[in-house]
Amino acid sequence: MSDEEQPPGTKPARAMGKEITMNALQEWGEEVEDGAVYGVTLRRVRTESPSGDLLTVASSPGYVHYKTCKVRSLRAGTLEKLVENLLVEYQGSDPGYVPTFLSTYRAFTSPEKVLELLLDRRLEKPGDKEPATPGSPIPDTPCVQRVVRGVLQTWLERHPQDFRDSPQCLQIISSYLSQDSRENPSQLLRLVRSLEDETDQDSSPKDWTSITRPSEGDCDTSGNTTCLLSYPPQDVAEQLTLIDVDLFQKLQSCHCLGSIWSQRDKKEHRHVAPSVRATVAQFNAVTACVTASVLSDIQMKPQMRAKVLEKWISIAQYCRFLRNFSSLRAILSALQSNSIYRLKRTWAAVSRDNLNIFHKLSAIFSDENNHEISREILTKDEIPLRRTNSARNEPRPLQRSASQVRSTRPAQGTVPYLGTFLTDLVMLDTALPDNVEGGLINFEKRRKEYEVLAKIQKLQLTCRHYVLTPKPDILQAFYTHRQLTEDQR
Repeated sequence: MSDEEQPPGTKPARAMGKEITMNALQEWGEEVEDGAVYGVTLRRVRTESPSGDLLTVASSPGYVHYKTCKVRSLRAGTLEKLVENLLVEYQGSDPGYVPTFLSTYRAFTSPEKVLELLLDRRLEKPGDKEPATPGSPIPDTPCVQRVVRGVLQTWLERHPQDFRDSPQCLQIISSYLSQDSRENPSQLLRLVRSLEDETDQDSSPKDWTSITRPSEGDCDTSGNTTCLLSYPPQDVAEQLTLIDVDLFQKLQSCHCLGSIWSQRDKKEHRHVAPSVRATVAQFNAVTACVTASVLSDIQMKPQMRAKVLEKWISIAQYCRFLRNFSSLRAILSALQSNSIYRLKRTWAAVSRDNLNIFHKLSAIFSDENNHEISREILTKDEIPLRRTNSARNEPRPLQRSASQVRSTRPAQGTVPYLGTFLTDLVMLDTALPDNVEGGLINFEKRRKEYEVLAKIQKLQLTCRHYVLTPKPDILQAFYTHRQLTEDQR
């Protein structure tokens, strides 16, 4: 009998195994406590059939039982409440809280203050039978001790630079661990000792310029960019990627926060965000190198200048295949600058194939739909450029189809154009208040910021897949390129 032929008043039988569609999460409202505002969500959780339930029969294998759980997430609070919540949510019901706090806390406090509140507490971890004695710096409960060590270990593992920048914090942790003999926190101790043993040379970024300083007779100062362009485009792209990978891996994501980066031009904040400044400086150096190579020789004929443009387009294409979107954007920015783009006779001499490549690469950074193309391309799993003799002789790298190499391709790294993330974070900082009613820290703002920072951190992890070898002669040619004055551009 079809559904339409069933007797009046009956309902069609629900297919076995199918469940009534219900939202797994439902916003319930807010709860306000002293010094904190929590968002409350009702979470629908699937469970085993309750024992002794007479409604559950053997002939009903499709029976599913649910229960509703109340879940709280901190939306705003005092600094003390935010630090206390690190203990509550460590391995708790809000797994995003700890990484969000550790990635964004520098926007509203210092590592010294967080460490002080974490160790010198008057708090009680839920589940402890006895509350901490008021005024005691470290509650004498094994549960709290384990949670504190867990938070410290996560902090040291994910943000070691915080302790390189503030070595006194590392000393405080060492002192704390020396007083705690009830359980041997071996992994935490190893992390602390590893950071303590680091030398300045180990913890500082690689200084490629120190190993590529030009010597007498190498590339005179008026023609260093010509020397750079004498190397194969793939080699130049790889060396630019080598530099960008090193800088991106050293980037501290907290330096990208809008509240920090937007203050960079103020005299009293000239020292802030050094890891972002280094990335921006390298971007500008690539742009300056391209500009100088095209414009430095005023006697150059349009046909020869067009060859220079084609060389940079080829380098940009290799950067694209290497997924180095930082140098790719820098090269395109120079080629699209008014001082170069206005050279009509030069561009007219560029081959049609190279012009097509240039326009396709430029389309990646289109500002339509809030840079939708460049955002999507960062998440795609693509075919890497393969270093083979035949590939080096091909005018267009990677001629093979995706199906030919997909099964054997290695994991890929990605260096993004950082400017898009910086813009997003500055806009978030401008649009959302730092504090809400009562002067509480707006942690919902920090959650939104962390959504952006998490993308940066994920891309940083992919950079481990790059295998690039420094070539001092190419690096030397890049670092010693001629700079043009504003009047020469």
